[in-house]
This record gives sequence, structure tokens and C-alpha cells, in this order.
Amino acid sequence: MAHQACESGQSAVETALTVPMMVFFVLGVIQLGMMHQAQLMTEYAAYRAARAGVVNHADCELMENAAFISLLPTLPPPAIGVGGSRADTLFNAGALYLQYRWIPLNRRFLTGLERVEVDIVNPTRNQLNGLFNTYGSHLQRKEIDWDDVRDEQVIRANLLTVRVTYNYQMRIPFADRLIHSWFMGINRLQDLKGIQFENQKAFGVMGSQTYLEGVGATRGGVFPQLAALAATGTYVIPLTATYSMRMQSNPFRQGMQSCVVN
Repeated sequence: MAHQACESGQSAVETALTVPMMVFFVLGVIQLGMMHQAQLMTEYAAYRAARAGVVNHADCELMENAAFISLLPTLPPPAIGVGGSRADTLFNAGALYLQYRWIPLNRRFLTGLERVEVDIVNPTRNQLNGLFNTYGSHLQRKEIDWDDVRDEQVIRANLLTVRVTYNYQMRIPFADRLIHSWFMGINRLQDLKGIQFENQKAFGVMGSQTYLEGVGATRGGVFPQLAALAATGTYVIPLTATYSMRMQSNPFRQGMQSCVVN
């Protein structure tokens, strides 16, 4: 009897040690699989945005709409609005699009971070005045010919390069927090390569995940916003993709203004 009790106790200890690890492994695989799908859809969204831009005068709003629609299947249920997150029919996709695109609280996170951002990487803002003044002089400087081949500069300018940033919201409990903290503190983790992280005293009484989130917030850029969202239980990782395509319509200065980068 004593031997059986000892074996039973050993089994309980082994189960207590292995079950949490297995649960995290399963949840982590699911979350990473969903992130991989989101990255593939981000690449597709970049293609769709570029395609919308080359045939619609590089209009920023139309490119944003195209990118948003492409990413609908990966978005979580909206915070405000009737219905779920299904996009398996044209009607459902249209309803979800309206809930996300035209309700600010759904379109943006609490920090003002946009869920989907579209930037024109080429041509740049610094080039615009020279391009429209030089090559659009016969078009009242409001547009340039998409098939202008006078020199290399205008040929390069008519190659539209679009970058889509999808601020992907992770949705698998426990895995989202852990993966996000690794993403935020990746530089610090690289510094500690080969060292038992939990033995480090740098983070004092705070947990390792809280410490890594704080380290990430010091990186500047969008990272302080990501850390602020994580503090509210919303874990967001930016996914990016770019796509280039030759213009098939005249670029309009007005339509490009809001999303051209420096």
C-alpha cells in the first residue's frame, strides 16, 4: 500500500509539472499558427492595396479600404456593433467591414493606434513637389502621366511601392501575453543568451513578463503604445508587408498626400 501511495504521489507531481507545459505548448502552437495566417494575409493586403492604387490614381483611402477588406477574416469580433467576426459571405464581410472601418473605437485601439495602416514608400513626400512641378506642368501640377518615360526619375516615381502595417491583436489566452513579452523584450533576451533569465535580479520584484514589456516600451516608436495596450490586457504585434507595382493611372497629388512617407 505504501508503495502504491508513493507511485500515486509521484504521478501527481509529474502531472502537475507536465500539464501546464503541454497546455502552453498547444496554446502557443495555435497562436503562432494564427499569426502566420495573419502575416500571409498582410502580404495579400499589400498586394491588394497596391493593385487598388495603380488603377485608382494612388488614392490613399481606396488603398486603405482594399487592405482592410483583405484582412477581415483575421480580425477579432468588434468591440461595438451587432454580429460576430464572420467574413464567409459577401453580406457578412460587408457588415464586418462597416463595423470596423467606420466606427473609430473598432478601427483604432485605445491608444489611437490604427489596426491597419497603409503607407506609400515610393515615391516619397520629399519627391512630390519636384515630381508634380516638373512632370505635371502640363497637367496643372495636380497629376503626372503614369506612362511618362522622359527620364529615370519619373520612371522610378511611377513604380508605386505600398507598405501595409497590420497591428495584429493576439487572442489566445496565456500564449498571447507570453509571446508578446518575448517580442517586446527580444533585445534584452538576446543580451542574456546562455544565462538563466529568472536568476537575474535586474527586474527586482516584478515578474519577467512585466519586466520585458517595460524594456520594450523604452525602444521608442510604436513600442510605448504596444506596452500601454498590453497593460490593459490587449496584446498587439505589428506585421508588415510591402508590394510594388507599375502605375496604370495618373498619380494625383491630392489623393496621395495622407499616406506618403518622408
